[in-house]
Amino acid sequence: MAKNKEELYLLIDRLHEADTKSAYDYLLFLINRPKRTWEDIAKLTPDDEFLNEEELRQLNSPDEYVSLEEAIDEYGI
Repeated sequence: MAKNKEELYLLIDRLHEADTKSAYDYLLFLINRPKRTWEDIAKLTPDDEFLNEEELRQLNSPDEYVSLEEAIDEYGI
């Protein structure tokens, strides 16, 4: 993954023209999203909803969690 802005610029330069709007919108989202601190999160009302069947299946799955970076490396994306 990009380790500095220079690498990010290189990735942006490689984008297909049709994808630039999506990239622009996503970057705006990242810039403007609220930055919650752990203190803010701790003040939230606890979620009292039960997990659905799919969430329980995923939670109890013996499969190991795979990060986005690992998936990209594994599939050569």
